[in-house]
Amino acid sequence: MKIWYLLILLITLSQETFSQGSSGENARYESVYIVNMPTAGIIPKNSFTVYANIFENSGCFAEINASPFTNFNLGLSFGGTNILGNADVTWQNLPGIMIRIRIFDESLKFPAILIGFNSQGRGSYLTNLKRFQNLSPGFFLSASKSYTWKLGSLAFHGGINYSLEPSPSDRIPNYYAGIEQSIGNRGSVNIEYNSTFDEKPGLIMDKRGLLNLAFRFAFTQNMTIELQFIDLFKHSAGGQRAVRRLGIEYVDTF
Repeated sequence: MKIWYLLILLITLSQETFSQGSSGENARYESVYIVNMPTAGIIPKNSFTVYANIFENSGCFAEINASPFTNFNLGLSFGGTNILGNADVTWQNLPGIMIRIRIFDESLKFPAILIGFNSQGRGSYLTNLKRFQNLSPGFFLSASKSYTWKLGSLAFHGGINYSLEPSPSDRIPNYYAGIEQSIGNRGSVNIEYNSTFDEKPGLIMDKRGLLNLAFRFAFTQNMTIELQFIDLFKHSAGGQRAVRRLGIEYVDTF
């Protein structure tokens, strides 16, 4: 119940009118992820983001992303599990690499189109399988289109991706889609469906299909936090309940 009280408080605070972070009707920046999967959003030229995702088993990864040119983002990330406590830390084997190139900006009739590569998965890195709990997008093509209606700003996102983490024989194109609805001037709710066609049932997930949810709130002009609920369908092996994760994003110029 405390989580819902917090959400109500954040929504109430979100009625302030000045432009903020990357969530809400008056968002200052575009969102670059639906929840786990990429949108066609991009940070402006001469800007950078620092993003941290805190997940189960005392895990965390940090990502830094910069935009030296218009419609071009480049970034690195790294993380591990058991970072707090007295157990041995398990680091991912290689840093994540991110490249994002927007080839078409959004227009009145057509969505924004972006191509890119992202080798950073989500959740724990599984050393024995040489992969993340939630596969990295790998190569991807994403599209985003936003609208304004009586409930605020509504954006539709979707894409196709090809992850390099599965074994070569299991690598196939995967599809994902999601929506992003503003809540007041500072908040938003994001819903994402990842088909996980590239997952082999019985390994990490009992069934294909990953439904994720995120509540976002922009505290300042530069900082946005999000509370994520991963796998609402409980398709992970063992039918475990949805996983709660926390994201913190800071955007600024250089």
